[in-house]
Amino acid sequence: MDAWELKKPLVSAYEPPAHRPVRVCGLDGYVDPLGVRPGEVLSVHLSAPAAHRISIKRLGLKAVLNEAVDDLADRAEATTLCGFTRPSAARHDVYPGSYAYLDGAGVGRPSAISAWVRLWRVPSIVDGWSWVALVGQLDFPDHCHWAMAVDEAGRPCCYMGSGGFHDRAWWTFAETTLTPRLGQWVHVACSVDESSVRLYVDGRLSATGSAAAAPTPGGIGRIRIGAAAEGGIVDHLLDADLSAVALLAQSLDPGEVRGLAEDRGLSSPAASGRDDVEAYWPMRETSGERIVDASGHGRHAAIVNGATLGIPGPSASTAIGRPGYDPGRDPLRGGSVRFACDDLIDCAWPPAAEVKVPVEADSGTYCVYVTLAGAAEALEIPFVVVRPTPRRGGSVAVLFATFTWAAYARCPLVDGLPIPGLGSSFYTRNISGRLYFHVGLRMPLPHAKPFVHLTHLRAMTVHQHLVRPERLAEAWLAREGYAYECITDAELDAEPELLDRFSALMIVGHGEYWTQAMRDGVERYLDRGGAVLNLGANTAYWRVTHDPVTSSIEARKTIHAGEDEWLPPENAWLAPEEWGERWHTDGRPGGTWSLLGQPPNQLLGLETVGYIDSGDPTAFAPFTVRAPDHFLMREPERVPVDGEGLVGTRSVNGGAVSGYEMDGLPEAVGMTPSLSTDGLTLLARAEHGQRHIGHSMVKEGYGADVIYWDRPGGGRVFNAGSIGYTGSLAVDPGIQALTRNVLHRFGIARAS
Repeated sequence: MDAWELKKPLVSAYEPPAHRPVRVCGLDGYVDPLGVRPGEVLSVHLSAPAAHRISIKRLGLKAVLNEAVDDLADRAEATTLCGFTRPSAARHDVYPGSYAYLDGAGVGRPSAISAWVRLWRVPSIVDGWSWVALVGQLDFPDHCHWAMAVDEAGRPCCYMGSGGFHDRAWWTFAETTLTPRLGQWVHVACSVDESSVRLYVDGRLSATGSAAAAPTPGGIGRIRIGAAAEGGIVDHLLDADLSAVALLAQSLDPGEVRGLAEDRGLSSPAASGRDDVEAYWPMRETSGERIVDASGHGRHAAIVNGATLGIPGPSASTAIGRPGYDPGRDPLRGGSVRFACDDLIDCAWPPAAEVKVPVEADSGTYCVYVTLAGAAEALEIPFVVVRPTPRRGGSVAVLFATFTWAAYARCPLVDGLPIPGLGSSFYTRNISGRLYFHVGLRMPLPHAKPFVHLTHLRAMTVHQHLVRPERLAEAWLAREGYAYECITDAELDAEPELLDRFSALMIVGHGEYWTQAMRDGVERYLDRGGAVLNLGANTAYWRVTHDPVTSSIEARKTIHAGEDEWLPPENAWLAPEEWGERWHTDGRPGGTWSLLGQPPNQLLGLETVGYIDSGDPTAFAPFTVRAPDHFLMREPERVPVDGEGLVGTRSVNGGAVSGYEMDGLPEAVGMTPSLSTDGLTLLARAEHGQRHIGHSMVKEGYGADVIYWDRPGGGRVFNAGSIGYTGSLAVDPGIQALTRNVLHRFGIARAS
């Protein structure tokens, strides 16, 4: 049998990018990928400020099921598989900020620049003055050619220098400030006649200034869009949307400027008969890693740090994006690219270690442990050994919700501030106030913790909705003697057909973020007679897309009138007037699966009804049995029910089985079932009393529903409707018996 092998990678010296760094303090790290197959290599990436030891451990399967939660015993049960000590530090920074750049020499100082900008944030004051670049060829202070920018007062400005040392005399500042117009489209243009500069805002002359004589042809330094440089280091990063950026070799007269402003970015300057367009970037990209130059000169720009594509342009209506809208058929949509100074989808740290997973390794939850010299606490980074092909017949595929881990795991701590670039999640906004649409997986996931995780909201319940539900399900299956293998969202997205190799799919915990391939794969599996146990809630709620090349996921989330009032304004999703932004880079819209016409109840019978996150044990409730004579309550073993008809009264999460987030029948939230409910039985329902249910239109106290469904199109579903289900599965005799009966019904045998 092969042994686990942990080694230092043979890599060349790491060269950080020539980009403004942000310091990462303390110990942090990530693994790539989150799910690794036996025989493959896992990369461990760290920023460690001192000598440290790296170990690989297999997490235990017994102590995690103890009713008296014992975190120390759980940690002690982990088995060390391999490790080594690095005698020195390996500290790394992050380099956030999206922009685009052109390779090769510049075009020379243009005689005119035209651009549309929707500013989201003005720069902070630094030494009394600061600015951010829309487009330019400027490396402060030695190689300052030209730039279009916005200063700390929100004033559009331009620099027309000689290419030499910076001179403030060559800046021209508009009399107009954009500060009152944040979030609104504005056209800016400048024109140079010999040494005279005219600066326009929305087609009107706003300022005049001077240009340096005899600029250096071509010059030194790159042209950048959304950034400039200082001392060769990228800086002056923009927080704005840009559209229709043009560089012209001849000046613009006032009428031409007015025409460009009235056109609202729909046409190239060449459309008016000009033959002096040096570069024109319409910014209509919806996917890819470059911004196309439509001038014919091939001056395409490479995108850095995942600028957001597919944003409507200044000509677009705020009424677009409703169901049925096709962006490809909208002649007024235009396009723009969103830049942000704290965009980051990949830390790109060099590997600190590589782990060769033995071919015989069991699938399940593992951890990278990193301990600084002299420190008592370790950095614990979970990963999953996956087996998309089962080793034994009659196996269950256990789905680890790794896309949901990434969606939540970088939410800022209550008592801490996020590090720019490391604060991206689908529940936070970047510094400009705009939503993150992309979340990278090659970055730390600090809230994806394999052990007990206490927060100010759950200080009395020890509940954790990331990693721990999967661990509880895995440990229970192992204890009961069921054959199972673990997969992650990424495996199911890449190969949905893998489900055909398994006798059942078990969805556990918080599987909130699903791709189209995942959803279609599960539906096909059911249509072919497959069996699914959903031992979680909020399942398949948001549509995401997964890019395996960049190792990132994309979600463009929407709200509807009357919904999501529970969210603070700064965290609400795209309102209807912003729905034009909800098209993913795959060309399809985002939002909830219900909005997209494929509601969760169509697949698994239930809909998300809400959450309870008050932090006290009464936030959890048991199930009241509604169908005591159903075969799942009696065969092959009778489910023990107490004298009040309750089951699920014990849990390692809190007081009972239903809690945190819950799913219920579609009627509970005012929906009509999408498929016939013939063959669907309500087995049990939780009642939470007069407890308010967050993010919900149901009556107070409505908890999780438990159903069994012989779907009309084929396949069988058991849906338990609560993220807290596996917490009761660990310790509650009734929940254990019910789950064994379900597995028996699905033909899953226990080892003798």
